[in-house]
Amino acid sequence: MTKALTTKAPTTRDKLLVAARQLFWTRGYSNVSVRDITGAAGVDAALVSRYFGGKQGLFEATLAEVAPWEALAADRDGLLAAAVASFTHPVDDQSEAASAFSMLLSNVIDPEMGPRIQDMVQNGMADPLAETIGGPRAAERAAMLLAVLFGLALMRKNFRLGALKDMPLEELRQLTTHLAEAALGYRG
Repeated sequence: MTKALTTKAPTTRDKLLVAARQLFWTRGYSNVSVRDITGAAGVDAALVSRYFGGKQGLFEATLAEVAPWEALAADRDGLLAAAVASFTHPVDDQSEAASAFSMLLSNVIDPEMGPRIQDMVQNGMADPLAETIGGPRAAERAAMLLAVLFGLALMRKNFRLGALKDMPLEELRQLTTHLAEAALGYRG
């Protein structure tokens, strides 16, 4: 006897999350209306309140989907390589997909959600990174490492600087590792 494989249709809640993630994470919280989201999801606007309590609840639900920074799972010896690898993925000129990086950039300057995103980076990246780094001035060194990584990613993915965007991946990782080692080596 064979069982027929069935594909589960996305629920209304799933449709709202997919549309919200794409819009919030690429355009920013304040630049997206509930009607934009429900229009993209093909559902009634009242359902945002039903499932999420409102626009902010829907935004928070998209943040719950953000996986912890994978570099933090590495041991102290593997941390630098994992951090560099996580910020030096190939650039896809055709992709407008919502990513955690695009979400951070689109929302960190948002008047309503900016503080939430700042807390997310501080508590979810900078503080655990400083704890893993340890030693003198760990918080400052962690902040400098994140500045190097975010700055590099911003220049490649958003500003699309050709020298960085078109650099062979292995060379880019070597350059980034050099800068990251300098950030981690800071002792003040």
